[in-house]
Amino acid sequence: MEIVIATIGAFAIMAVSVLIHYQSMLAARSILDGSGLPRRAGVLVGMASVTAAQMLSVALYALAFYAMDSWLGMGSLAGETQGSPLDHFYFSMMSYTTLGVGDIYPLGAMRIVSGVEALNGFALIGWTASFAYTLMRQGWSD
Repeated sequence: MEIVIATIGAFAIMAVSVLIHYQSMLAARSILDGSGLPRRAGVLVGMASVTAAQMLSVALYALAFYAMDSWLGMGSLAGETQGSPLDHFYFSMMSYTTLGVGDIYPLGAMRIVSGVEALNGFALIGWTASFAYTLMRQGWSD
């Protein structure tokens, strides 16, 4: 049953993460369209917006890992942990970026969430690259 709950939770976080990312891109576009900023400066605004959205997504997953580990008893982190909430954030960052260093690894139902986070991060990083390309292409022609 833990696996089912973890899977549902992971897909809920994924949906929120995609929505945050989408809204950050819309906000960046609306800021840029009416701001009068040069497009090159707009690239920085756009990238800051999506980077903040990605960090928020990482933090949401880190909070889920922390809750699963500390309150719900649905898994834990093993390996070279320091015993602080920063372990969960670091592990979340490694999962989101699909870097997967391996010095910290999940046990139990947290494995499902980390897999979904990797899929989510991979897709959103690709989406960010496409958004950045669009901003830069328009910026160079201005």
